[in-house]
Amino acid sequence: MNTDNLEEKEKEPVRTATIVGIVSILLNLVLGISKIAIGRIMGFQSVFSDGVHGTGDVLTTIIAVVSIWIAAYKKNDKYNYGHERWSSIAGIVLSILLFATAFTIVSEAIVSLLPGQENARHGIDNDGIVVNTPLFWVSMGLSIASVVIKEIMFYVTYYGAKKAHSTAMKADAWHQRVDALSSIAAIIALCGYYWLPEDNILDPILSLPIAIMVVIIGVKTFSKSARELTDHAIPAEKMSAVLSVIETIVPKESIKLVRSRIYSEKFYLDLIVFMDPNTSLKEADDLSDRIKQALFEKFDDLKDVYVGIEPDDEKHREQEETRK
Repeated sequence: MNTDNLEEKEKEPVRTATIVGIVSILLNLVLGISKIAIGRIMGFQSVFSDGVHGTGDVLTTIIAVVSIWIAAYKKNDKYNYGHERWSSIAGIVLSILLFATAFTIVSEAIVSLLPGQENARHGIDNDGIVVNTPLFWVSMGLSIASVVIKEIMFYVTYYGAKKAHSTAMKADAWHQRVDALSSIAAIIALCGYYWLPEDNILDPILSLPIAIMVVIIGVKTFSKSARELTDHAIPAEKMSAVLSVIETIVPKESIKLVRSRIYSEKFYLDLIVFMDPNTSLKEADDLSDRIKQALFEKFDDLKDVYVGIEPDDEKHREQEETRK
């Protein structure tokens, strides 16, 4: 795992996120392929769909991990501010995939509920294999195992996302939780083959709330990524915390300007403070360094901060910092 081209402080988080991603990919492949095979053999649409969904998650995890690597690349002549925006772009892509997943779930559920689809809701496949077979219990066991594994992977993936400050991986973590709920729906649907052997409508009906959850996660992911890509300011409560740190070093009336912009999972600060006009250049530089150090110690997601020092006189107090 060559991390020579990455920012030094990003190397460990990237390693952690990559390991989490690889584990997630392997588990999704094993569970997904097993469900697809057994679901197709037995004619259980819920298990088959859950397997297809789980196998498709491999793509979202790959996108999330790749975006983390790209976002951690060192600054260069083309990207003076780093590459974190790529993580936000990946979040947009993943949100679109989530919308597509929800659409697929809803469309399949509606088709299954249409008149004439009763055979698709029986616990018997085209060859007449009944549900009470060893493969039925294997299907049930896989679905139960999937719930447990996916829930564990939610916490593990979310931990990796926080370490790497990745929106895309956070979306992938929530996708793991949706998969766990999807597997619960599959379990209930399998039970429905006993409860409603002639017409198991539980499978398509239970798919609908899952689709709604997928859409909600997609909207949140899209909204967050869009804010990151449009230089949205940090929340008001975080700005208050920033001001509190600055005011431990300079008085409130000496703060002329504080601006912020979100940059992927991190943020930038631009601030201007007043100092006595007779202050030496060294004293001004020392003040700037103290402010930066205090802010970096307080906020581990602070990407960079610019501190401007202006003489405290009438001209600079009335001067606006925007071009007219």
